[in-house]
Amino acid sequence: MLGDESALYADAAYSSQQARDKLAKFGMADQVQRKGYRGKPLSKQEQARNKAIAVTQAGGERPFATYKRHYGLARTRFMGLGKNATVYGLAAMAANIRKGAKCLTLYGIPEPSYAG
Repeated sequence: MLGDESALYADAAYSSQQARDKLAKFGMADQVQRKGYRGKPLSKQEQARNKAIAVTQAGGERPFATYKRHYGLARTRFMGLGKNATVYGLAAMAANIRKGAKCLTLYGIPEPSYAG
């Protein structure tokens, strides 16, 4: 944590009373999905809450899915944080170039007057 976060978006694996208490201690909004337990399934309200959280959470998860699917980064390949950070940084650059190319293919180069 950097200290300026306002909310935590996470999947149900991080759902616990301990996590909720820690979020309250730091004054952060709890956007952790709830999970059902044997004999105590999620209520309709909790299911709707999970669905609403998933929309925002998916935006943060999508780049990592791209890294796994297109660049073979489902597992770290190197020993050391520096080497792995370099590989993931290069993957992020490649993903942004790929997105830019797709955008140009779909919409073309914008007019110079459009930029202001």
